[in-house]
Amino acid sequence: MSEVLYRKYRPKSFSELIGQVQVKDILSKVINSDNPSHAYIFSGPRGTGKTTSARILAKALNCTSEGPKPCGVCDSCKSIDRSSHFDVIEIDAASFRGIDEIRKIRDRVSYRPSMGKYKIYIIDEFHMLTREAFNALLKTLEEPPENVVFILATTNIEKVPDTILSRCQIYYFKNLTVSEISSYLKKILTSEEIEFEEKALERIAYAANGGMRDAVNILERIITVSDVVDFKSVKDTLGLLPDEIIENYINLYSSNNLSGLFEFSKNILFEGYSFENLLDQTIERLKEKMLKGYISKSEGSELINDFWSIFKEVKLSENKKSVFDTLNLFKSYKFSKNWPHDHNIEEIEKIKEIKVEKISGESPEKIPDTNMKNEFVNDMAENLFEEGNILEWAYLLSSDVQEKEGNKLFLNCNNKMMRSFEKNVKDIIINRAKKYNKEIIFNGNDDVDLHLLDNLPEAEKNYVNDLIDFFGAENVKISK
Repeated sequence: MSEVLYRKYRPKSFSELIGQVQVKDILSKVINSDNPSHAYIFSGPRGTGKTTSARILAKALNCTSEGPKPCGVCDSCKSIDRSSHFDVIEIDAASFRGIDEIRKIRDRVSYRPSMGKYKIYIIDEFHMLTREAFNALLKTLEEPPENVVFILATTNIEKVPDTILSRCQIYYFKNLTVSEISSYLKKILTSEEIEFEEKALERIAYAANGGMRDAVNILERIITVSDVVDFKSVKDTLGLLPDEIIENYINLYSSNNLSGLFEFSKNILFEGYSFENLLDQTIERLKEKMLKGYISKSEGSELINDFWSIFKEVKLSENKKSVFDTLNLFKSYKFSKNWPHDHNIEEIEKIKEIKVEKISGESPEKIPDTNMKNEFVNDMAENLFEEGNILEWAYLLSSDVQEKEGNKLFLNCNNKMMRSFEKNVKDIIINRAKKYNKEIIFNGNDDVDLHLLDNLPEAEKNYVNDLIDFFGAENVKISK
């Protein structure tokens, strides 16, 4: 089995390491001084060279050459390259994160190194250690044995206790630039004698989000199915959507073409594209349009904000199509020319996020406070919310409640938008109240037009009917 590209072309010295100039300069001075610290923390995004730098530092500290270190040819350097050096121990804290593993290290550090000058422990993703494991490690860092060096790598330094941070030298690794990544990919392809296009390498570098390992992995996927790395092979491998699809989505969304948006999402699934890729490319396209002056900054910013909100919800959701359709429905209404903007729709905007959380499987930790003094109404509202009757819950939230004559409750809803939904919600609320031996009387202002939504243009009726379906009030629709 051939060696994977990332391992085959992994840098073996600091001169080969891409980027991270500030880290390389300091560590090179540490090697030359032959006076290393007992503990280092390498922090930064994934694929930026943390573990590779840890290996290079380990080789340099144990290198037996009289010349520049690491030499890469002595027995110690070769053993570390093969991951067979007795004194260089690599541990994945994501898999071995308990106190027992750290206790084993603590017991072994007292023994002197057998092959090299230093015994070196490289602990990857060490922020995932348990609290008890951190406490055990702290004891070792407080009283470090002679000739023992810890190199701790993490992508999430915020989770590391301050007591650990204060006892280590910390080095921050940066995301690699598109230029740095594409240059390295070019070096690999030249060595492998594979033809390529510069534009294709730049697109791979961009897709890697600053991580070299991801970029090389993408490259390897491409060359397994294609003899040449061109832009088409990159688009096929990454699942990138054609430009016309991106433009079509922007046009459908900005024109509030709901039927077109629903048909569009079906086609995305049918063609096997990813909603995340669609939204990511759409955001980048809008940035380009803004920079080139094709759209105004205000319009572009508004659209980018919408698509970014949709992207975050879709990325975390299991039912991606439902969340994608729902958020397109809610967020694109502002672009409708005929939508009656004088309606107060703030309540709908507040509660739609709650409904989306329920669809995406991320229910709020706590049911929002209804601010109602009546204990019975509070209880009923919470039950409605938990059962997914969000529209009914929102109606109670928008109503003043007065209790009269013992078992009669008067609901007084002054919100025009919510009042317009009264005929949709009243049956469920009335029936629910009967279980508590209560009678609900809807007592809204007379000047509120209960048929406000019935008077909408045809396109807007369709929109609101979709919205009613979304809130689970399918039993009543706006007449056409």
